[in-house]
Amino acid sequence: MGLRDPVVCIVGAGPAGLVTAHLLRRAGISFAVLERQDADGLCARVKAGMIEHRTVELLRPSGLADPIVGGGRRIGTCEFRADGQAFVLDYASLCGGRGHYIYPQHRLVADWAGQLLAAGGDLRFGVEATGIEQFEDRAVVSAVRGVAGERVTVECKAVAVCDGAAGVLSARTPGVSAAYPTRWLSLIAAAPPSTAGTIYGLHARGFAGQMHRSATMTRFMLEVPAGEDYGRWDDDRIWAELDHRLAAAGRPGLERGEFIERDILDPRVRVCDPMQDGRVFLAGDAAHLITPAGGKGMNIAIQDAVELASGLTERYGGQNDGGQNDGGRLGRYSQARLPRVWRHQEFSSLMLSLFNAGNAGNAGNAGNAGNAGAAGAAGGDGGREFSYRLRRARLDLIVSDPGFSRWFAHAYVGVDD
Repeated sequence: MGLRDPVVCIVGAGPAGLVTAHLLRRAGISFAVLERQDADGLCARVKAGMIEHRTVELLRPSGLADPIVGGGRRIGTCEFRADGQAFVLDYASLCGGRGHYIYPQHRLVADWAGQLLAAGGDLRFGVEATGIEQFEDRAVVSAVRGVAGERVTVECKAVAVCDGAAGVLSARTPGVSAAYPTRWLSLIAAAPPSTAGTIYGLHARGFAGQMHRSATMTRFMLEVPAGEDYGRWDDDRIWAELDHRLAAAGRPGLERGEFIERDILDPRVRVCDPMQDGRVFLAGDAAHLITPAGGKGMNIAIQDAVELASGLTERYGGQNDGGQNDGGRLGRYSQARLPRVWRHQEFSSLMLSLFNAGNAGNAGNAGNAGNAGAAGAAGGDGGREFSYRLRRARLDLIVSDPGFSRWFAHAYVGVDD
């Protein structure tokens, strides 16, 4: 059985997939979005929330920035804490007053999905893509629908794979990958943020961080030994360690609340090169996986989608009257995006090298993560102290060196000039 056949089949209704769909709808190009989860499941989890200036500006012309600008909170400072001191970086002032918006990803996805459905967009929940076949003049996406597993197919001219790093289609795509020999607890607390900006805690025992999600929800990150069992960390131990690592003179204690989401994060990275194969184009986590350090993941996904939709519009925008161009921009999609992706990866790696204890900020091949971790611990307490002092030296550059501070601010907030 087939679904209505569109020009573009979009797999995944996360930020990348929904932005692609909205921009195609504005261009009058037919599409179908296949999302394996139901509507409630798609919008259930609190994920990313820090949105760059660059991303907002890309979304403004289409009106997709309206929920962010109208409902989000602007921040322009972050705070580094180390050795019982707080170091505030007013990065917005270094970027001409431009800072981040805070708007939780699950709310943004709900907004965009609702808008798309209200406009008559073809968004199919409960349909999981299982494969793609390519032919000279078309592609065919195979999928299963509903709990009964009804088999369906979609014929199209192009496929936008936006179903995340764990999706079946992304997993089949070759890529360059690495893993970090460290582990973070990722937590969402039903508590307001304790400061006006993000807090990054550098500590000899490991990284701790506080990130805004909303006026009533806060994300915390806590580095723990690689391989550590989450069961060893009850609420009291987590709060005690967060308080210890984020303590600073003259600063109030952390606002506490119930942990409503808990996860284990083993940071790993991956980049597909190229990000396209014939009629198939990858965007977001399907094309590249990045660590949470620096808050770049959702931003890169949206930026991918804007470029991909522009290429698809250039190629297929004349379909209704029988015309189409040579698709030069679409053909250069990987060339346009990969340099940006690698810059984001480099910035995230720099942030990890600042945050993580020992040598955990140095990525190793996924198969050699244990060896890399052992190398980081080989120096014992002396090696850990040496590593911590290197991290402090890098922090001094960020907060005290005018040239480095300006570079960091622009890379952090996503300002190109």
